[in-house]
Amino acid sequence: MKIFRTFDKQYQGVYLANFVNCPFYQTPEEYETELDKIQDQLQDPLFVRNFIKSSKSGWKKGAFKNHNLTFLATDVLQEAADLFDKLDEICEDSQNGDCFELLFDEFKELSKTEKYDDPGRRKMYTYEKGSLLRLYGVLVGNNAIIITGAGIKLVDKMHDTKVLELELDKMNYLKDWLKQENITDATEL
Repeated sequence: MKIFRTFDKQYQGVYLANFVNCPFYQTPEEYETELDKIQDQLQDPLFVRNFIKSSKSGWKKGAFKNHNLTFLATDVLQEAADLFDKLDEICEDSQNGDCFELLFDEFKELSKTEKYDDPGRRKMYTYEKGSLLRLYGVLVGNNAIIITGAGIKLVDKMHDTKVLELELDKMNYLKDWLKQENITDATEL
């Protein structure tokens, strides 16, 4: 694993993952971080359209099976732009003093049970309601989050598609790596 800062003299806030030496997934070499990869992919109309059309998305068996492909692709592209703008604001705002509330307000636990049983894995929506995109990450202490990836969620549960299951696996791998490296807060990143 490699962890990158979003600012030179960063001591809290949003960090970025690069998966190296992970047995089941590697960040593609052409990208420095997972965020670079998802920004490239989610802003590419052809990638978005082909992904939604593919069986990997779960489109035809999920909650959006009756939605038009062009409508979904356009929504995802617009939402991606808004998501990355929102993330930029969070990265900057997190450097101004206490970022605890900011990170907890924006990055939610994956499920209600996870709130108590496994507080590390997090997701961020673009909008409060109706978001198709999720940004995934792992909370480190109470002042940092490491972005592990993103997903276009057209199904009810993450286990309903292999692509979203991979995002779960990446978060679990990072959590285990942080534990193994004894990293408990942003000062150790």
